[in-house]
Amino acid sequence: MIIVVGGGPAGMMAAISASSSKIEVTLIEKNASLGKKLLMTGGGRCNLTNKCDPQGLAEHFSKTGNFLRDAFKVFNNKTLLSFFLKRGLKTKIEENGRVFPVTDKAASVLDVLKKELNSLGVKILLKKRIKEILLDKGRVKGIICSDGSAIKSKKVIIASGGFSYRTTGSSGDGIRIAEKAGHKIVHLRPGLVSLDLTGSCSESLEGLSLSEVTLTFRSGRTKFTSHKGSLIFTKTGISGPVTFSSSAKVVDWMIAGKKVSLEIDLKPQMSLEDVIDDVSRELSRGSGKSLKNVLREIVPHRLVDVLLEVAKAKARKKANQITAKEIKQLAVVLKGLKFSVSGSGSFEKAQVTRGGVSVKDIDPKTMESKKVKGLYFAGEMIDVDGDCGGFNLQAAFSTGFLAGRSASVIPGGIEWRDLDVI
Repeated sequence: MIIVVGGGPAGMMAAISASSSKIEVTLIEKNASLGKKLLMTGGGRCNLTNKCDPQGLAEHFSKTGNFLRDAFKVFNNKTLLSFFLKRGLKTKIEENGRVFPVTDKAASVLDVLKKELNSLGVKILLKKRIKEILLDKGRVKGIICSDGSAIKSKKVIIASGGFSYRTTGSSGDGIRIAEKAGHKIVHLRPGLVSLDLTGSCSESLEGLSLSEVTLTFRSGRTKFTSHKGSLIFTKTGISGPVTFSSSAKVVDWMIAGKKVSLEIDLKPQMSLEDVIDDVSRELSRGSGKSLKNVLREIVPHRLVDVLLEVAKAKARKKANQITAKEIKQLAVVLKGLKFSVSGSGSFEKAQVTRGGVSVKDIDPKTMESKKVKGLYFAGEMIDVDGDCGGFNLQAAFSTGFLAGRSASVIPGGIEWRDLDVI
């Protein structure tokens, strides 16, 4: 028998993969239902993967992304979409390659996984929390649950997640168990998280969305610029896809005690000279209007007062009275609206956990521990984290699939590749 701990996407896929070889599988979940966090992903719509080139998947992850290459060779985004399509779930592609179910409901994804678990005869134990794993001379012998019950097994897959979205039950149980069993744990930090700002940010911007902007973060002489994407202003700062994808490096800088500044390029597709020309044209067209009214033709209304304040421009000044120097200053602000970064969202608000079980302690070809024979890891508890856009869910499905396949292979028995899973 194989025990899978954790009823999230990685755990469910591990159980499906493992049970496809006709081996008995027991899936343990401490919540009252499976996939609680999955239902919250993508704003409840479930951005289950990304339509990027399968060969480039690993490039969308942090410095440990190469660890996932073997998992992606076995089960990548094309394979995942084939898995769901074969079971009746159609998908659609949106901005930046993000893939969603056509139903726009995460429950549709969960339903497919639950039906597959049932059809394969996976035994599901809900409201059951694992306390520790049973070891004997460096090998797994089973698990002990918090209620004192013990389940014996020579193969255990832990896919119990990290610390993000704690309201879903993510409490890091599996990470603590892995550490107790001798695995190195890389420092845990919130990932894909909002950022808090000070400076020109005002409560009047709360809820304002901007699309196709870039973010440049600076710390001393070091800087990095994001790809183009959308963001939304919150009561304390910024959120949204381009913020989430940039947050990892910013959080690390702040943990190291570094000061971080931000510049939002509102016109990343244009050079400074092009923006100057654009502003000049708008001013010429509305020569009798006030500067404030002309700027409303260039940026969202709620952003106008902030731009005027930062550029130190007079709102009521007529467009035909604006000097070349003032035009350039407005253009500079449009190309780099400045803020100071004061903090980030907590684990409660983070989409993923960064850090976890060190990839150096896991065999990337099987997901088996290098420290404990018969113990496998999958999903968010491994020290890999990716960009916003479906990459982290793909990693969960891929590592879960590979862990289940590896745990179910019996020496001298049926070859896994002959099984009809995908």
